[in-house]
Amino acid sequence: MLKPKLECHQVLLKLLITEKTTEQRNKLNKVSFKVPTLATKDMVRLAIFEAFGLKAISVSTQRYKEVSRRYKFHRGYSAEWKKAIVTFSDQETLPI
Repeated sequence: MLKPKLECHQVLLKLLITEKTTEQRNKLNKVSFKVPTLATKDMVRLAIFEAFGLKAISVSTQRYKEVSRRYKFHRGYSAEWKKAIVTFSDQETLPI
């Protein structure tokens, strides 16, 4: 299956800021992004370099499947999405 070519602004959808990701950023120099489900680790690494000029040491991805949700008498599903956790070296930090 061929993967579509995505631009850097199409790969990095949103910076995820939670208590856990803030602690990872401060202690381990890791930053989390919401990315499309079709994005690969190489696409994320290239998008980080194009957008910020930083070299990522490692990229980890996690897929979140859709979950059945209910509101009163209506049923629906939450959207499935993908999270990328990017690790930088100690000398490089993301300007946030």
